Amino acid sequence: MLTTGLLLIFFTIIWSQLSKYIKNYKSGFEGESDESFWMFSYDFKSRKKQDFTPDAAQFVRRKKFKNRLVFTLYIIVFIQFLLLNSFLSQFLILISS
Repeated sequence: MLTTGLLLIFFTIIWSQLSKYIKNYKSGFEGESDESFWMFSYDFKSRKKQDFTPDAAQFVRRKKFKNRLVFTLYIIVFIQFLLLNSFLSQFLILISS
């Protein structure tokens, strides 16, 4: 139970730091804000219809990097969910015995 609690605290700290970093990291989309930091780059739709023009290489690198950060954030949240369930079950077993 102690290990699970410490891991839960560790992943919560990582989650908060990573979400702060993603909020400050701007990849150049029009709709980016502090409320939409958890969205992948392809979730932002272009506002005007236009023919396909490839993006600049630096912009593509920034989009890929932000997508990796968001995916890592999702993995951390999933791990926190599993750890919280494990912690609560261990706590309930401790109470019942």
